[in-house]
Amino acid sequence: MVEIIVPILTPFNEKGEIDGEKVKTHVQNLLRKGVDIIFVNGTTDVGPALSKDEKRKMLDYVLDVTNKVIFQVGSLNMKEVLELVNYANERDMIAVASYPPYYFSIPKDFIMKYFKEICEASKHPVYLYNYPGATGKDVDVNLVKEIGCIKGVKDTNPDFAHTIRYKELGIKTYNGLENLAIASLSILDGTVVGAGNYMPELFSQLREYIKAGDMRKALDLQLKIDEIDGTTIPYGKISSMYYLVKELQGYDVGVPRPPMYPLEENKVKELVEKVRKIWNK
Repeated sequence: MVEIIVPILTPFNEKGEIDGEKVKTHVQNLLRKGVDIIFVNGTTDVGPALSKDEKRKMLDYVLDVTNKVIFQVGSLNMKEVLELVNYANERDMIAVASYPPYYFSIPKDFIMKYFKEICEASKHPVYLYNYPGATGKDVDVNLVKEIGCIKGVKDTNPDFAHTIRYKELGIKTYNGLENLAIASLSILDGTVVGAGNYMPELFSQLREYIKAGDMRKALDLQLKIDEIDGTTIPYGKISSMYYLVKELQGYDVGVPRPPMYPLEENKVKELVEKVRKIWNK
């Protein structure tokens, strides 16, 4: 079965601390609504903005509910990366993942060494989180082949042909964009979708339409997903998720933490009204 993977958001309280009970409630709902795997410490999770201890806490809160987890360990601090890998080694999960070192301009062989170190340290399969738009590095199929130990890839890339090429290597392959979910669920091993935090049932229904061969309904639903997802952009996609989970899923996941700032009350009302109008079509 092709998989729906959701990079879970991080529920914060007003003090900016992670609320573990809210994490667990959220995971339970996602699994009930058809999500197969939880991606921890990704972009939606504001992973780069979490401390090492917070990353560990998020992992353990999710593992209290399910072991269907991919744990993202990437960081610019290699010592921290390996500490997180070792922490994961003591726990049951599907895989660890990492984006390449970002910010700094580094040669290709440094990227290869980075991933090989992770592979050597990890007891779990290692996945690549390729997000060129955020990291400035494109770890393409040729580089993955040279690295030699990558077992899966999440390619957050609007170029779907780029994503498909990883399938040549026989590894698990997912695209990470909502507007390509219909293609990902049709051709790849699944999709990784941040918007699944607040509309998991729509992605689950999309998969069912594709499985049944009803591509007209699948296309209509994809367009609905695109419209909802696009509506959140002016408000900040990640910040918007906190309010939309409460509105569409019916429970509280706390508030975003700067640099993902909470929305002003009038903006929340505006966002919710726009999304509800599309949701109810």
